[in-house]
Amino acid sequence: MRFGRVSIGLVAAALAAAGCATPPAQSAPEPKKLTIGGKQVLDAQLLQAQAEEEMGFTLNFGYVARTGSHPVDCWFARTNGESEVDTRLWCGPVQVPGTAASADWVPVPLKETKQESGGVRFEVLPPQIPENGTRSSPVGSLVRADGRETDPNKEEAESSEAGPDFLAVLPDDGKSSNEDLGLAAAPELRMRDDLLSATATGWGTPDSVPNGKSRLKPGPGLQLRVLRLKIEQLLKTDPAFEQLPWQGYTPQPSELALELPGRRQQLPADRLPENGAVFVVYTVATGTQGGEVLALNTIGTKSLEQRVELPSGKPTTEIPSVLRRASGPAKQADAKQKIEVKGKQGELKVLGVRLGRQRPVKVNGDYQVATASGPDKALLELRISAKGNGFPDTVGGDATKSLFKVTLPDGSEAPQVGIRYDGGPFPVALVVEVPANARSATLALGEGTVELPIVGSVSIKPLDGPVTVPLDF
Repeated sequence: MRFGRVSIGLVAAALAAAGCATPPAQSAPEPKKLTIGGKQVLDAQLLQAQAEEEMGFTLNFGYVARTGSHPVDCWFARTNGESEVDTRLWCGPVQVPGTAASADWVPVPLKETKQESGGVRFEVLPPQIPENGTRSSPVGSLVRADGRETDPNKEEAESSEAGPDFLAVLPDDGKSSNEDLGLAAAPELRMRDDLLSATATGWGTPDSVPNGKSRLKPGPGLQLRVLRLKIEQLLKTDPAFEQLPWQGYTPQPSELALELPGRRQQLPADRLPENGAVFVVYTVATGTQGGEVLALNTIGTKSLEQRVELPSGKPTTEIPSVLRRASGPAKQADAKQKIEVKGKQGELKVLGVRLGRQRPVKVNGDYQVATASGPDKALLELRISAKGNGFPDTVGGDATKSLFKVTLPDGSEAPQVGIRYDGGPFPVALVVEVPANARSATLALGEGTVELPIVGSVSIKPLDGPVTVPLDF
């Protein structure tokens, strides 16, 4: 068991203004009277020691990490005046995995057990460990039973040393090059599903990394790892997922995690940008070789776990072929076809292409996620626009979808999996299943007559040939 320590003030030597004189040694801080609800807290030092013992288990199990060069102590937090304190002890400094590389504090609740004439007795409850990526801070200035005081918000709280199980997710403004940071390129390290993508732009084991006005270094027996990632949360940036209502549950965010020797640490979603870059900074034992994995989990009824080695990007699980490809071209090729609707001419245009394992489709007015039928298959989404002066202003996507056909280079027709539609006579997106290695597809609108709401019978026909959509990305 670890007990609170009494901090002895050092003897200060100074010159007196009127001559050389050495003042007497300053005494240690006087013990403080601490109260909760106006009643004195009995055995305050013992409570601190018991909370520190609980924190020892928390640290050993890797729920939080040591940070900085200071020991992890437990403190009372002032709430009103000199003596009144919070009903929780605050233990730190530590680092909650996934937060910034600065000091976090873990609250440890106190439970009243007995009132006596001299005050109140309490017992220590288990620490309230914040969720990964979530910081908690004391409610006021900190004080210990022996009189020591500290300010949890002071600038020195910034971590200077990363302990075991340390994991920080820090924003990357792109101003520092890999060379500046001691990182190397990692061109094969990339992962994606249809809701999140992560592409490594750097990886390395530097001696230290910038951390505010100081530098973060590994603790004894440890070394730093830095993984530089370009992140896009497609669940937030892809308009296809903004639609409502969803059949059953709405799509859940995919989870990105580090699997390291002896532990697994999820990267908190709220620390990841919608579309930007981060540094993932973590520690491993000195001399660690191998056993480091980046994992991406797709959540839902068609769940999928992908795992790749760091930093090679070599898969350690079977990954659908389409997810090892880019999801779309860097620039959309110009693809359009002239069409006629009810005697009025207009244009059918391909606005965008998305290739993946899952895509949203609309079924009976509700949205749901369609999934490719096998690891060698892919869903191809063609976002389209069909406009012309005099085209009917009515919802007709379900009626006109059968006129669209997508064919592959071998002449076979890609089966239609679903569509999305809004207020116009045509779908706004067609989703078909193709081979995962498909390099092109041809979209054609056929001739026919359909019944549309309000306007009735409408003739539709193409005025020129089908359009070829390149898939060589």
